Amino acid sequence: MDYRAGRSAMVFYACTDPTETLRRFVVGRGARQIERAVSAGARWIRFAEAAHPQDELDRLLKGFVERFGSLPISNAGTARRATTPAGGEPA
Repeated sequence: MDYRAGRSAMVFYACTDPTETLRRFVVGRGARQIERAVSAGARWIRFAEAAHPQDELDRLLKGFVERFGSLPISNAGTARRATTPAGGEPA
């Protein structure tokens, strides 16, 4: 995918709730998000365990914005609201 400051194969980042299994996320609340990511070009899912999933997701999104100048294409809706303060610049 082409982003403002380069290219990346990454189109979507997500996290489970601390007590939610990956399987439950994929077939449940994450199914629609994953479907949209596939429509945007995603072909692989990579996952890793984290002690604090939301904190890790925030870190990954911040790093992506710093490197590529915008959020991953499939995070541009919901994640932008969560990571962008009123001034419009990412946290």
